[in-house]
Amino acid sequence: MILFAGDAHGDFVPVIEEAGEASAVVLLGDQEPLSDLAGELGPGVAPKTWWIYGNHDSDYLNYFENHKSMANRNLHCQVVEVEGVRIAGLGGVFRAKKFEVDQTTRLAEVDLNCPHDYREAWIKLRRGGRAYPADFTSIFPDDIKALLKVAKRTRIDVLITHEAPESHKLGYQLLGDLARALKVKMLIHGHHHERYSATLDGSIRVEGVGMPGDMTTV
Repeated sequence: MILFAGDAHGDFVPVIEEAGEASAVVLLGDQEPLSDLAGELGPGVAPKTWWIYGNHDSDYLNYFENHKSMANRNLHCQVVEVEGVRIAGLGGVFRAKKFEVDQTTRLAEVDLNCPHDYREAWIKLRRGGRAYPADFTSIFPDDIKALLKVAKRTRIDVLITHEAPESHKLGYQLLGDLARALKVKMLIHGHHHERYSATLDGSIRVEGVGMPGDMTTV
């Protein structure tokens, strides 16, 4: 059993209580750990946990920094196999200044090959060339491109995101298009604190995960 939990906002007790029988735990962003994430989860849960960033994980520097002990468990643009299920992640949210899309933008409309829109270029253009935590909790075109490249090398069964696809009233068509391009069977997201199930065009199952008490399993 794989446990998917969203939007802990610093409260990891419900996740820890439900994680006992799970082979793996996947956190869908907005962890907001008040101290080291591995310590928050404890020795029984941290070693089997994977995660992605949410938008609030860069609200304060300590939230961002407290993920570092588990940096190797960040699923952003990576794939991990658990119980034969191959899971890929897309962390962060769309921020207009960094990736100009709206809810109706289609994948085919996005120029994924413009290096000036990449995260590294954005950071270099900033005065002093300094990276800010929000740069890593934002989706950039090169993140989409990286996932598409991964899908050429390996099968992806489940895509986890913080943002929602078009199945949610505040979701993005672009994410539905990405799920279809990756040929996934399921998309699981957090962000909106709403537990629901839906099906996208292409027969892709969507599970929206609510607050920590409203988790889902695969």
